[in-house]
Amino acid sequence: MVTIRKITIVLFCFIFLMELCALIGLEIYYSSDLPQIPNEQAGRFYQMTVNHGFVVYGTKQEFQILKVTRKCIPLGGICGLIAGILNFKYRDFSSRRSKPEF
Repeated sequence: MVTIRKITIVLFCFIFLMELCALIGLEIYYSSDLPQIPNEQAGRFYQMTVNHGFVVYGTKQEFQILKVTRKCIPLGGICGLIAGILNFKYRDFSSRRSKPEF
């Protein structure tokens, strides 16, 4: 049966996973597709450090997207933690397997 508690846990998990996917996706995309030297003509002169020390240059919009995504990391972490605590407390999504008998 679907309850508000289950919907809340799923929503918190969804927020956590979306933040995680967005951050990982941006880090991979920026490190592979953005230039390593500034390009004034293309407007790529904002320096960004991605993938633990890999320096790339992007546009103002790319820089702001990465900045906002990184600032949302605590929100995603808190949502994941709340989902874990709620599921641990109420056991809404626990495995229903029986223990093996010896």
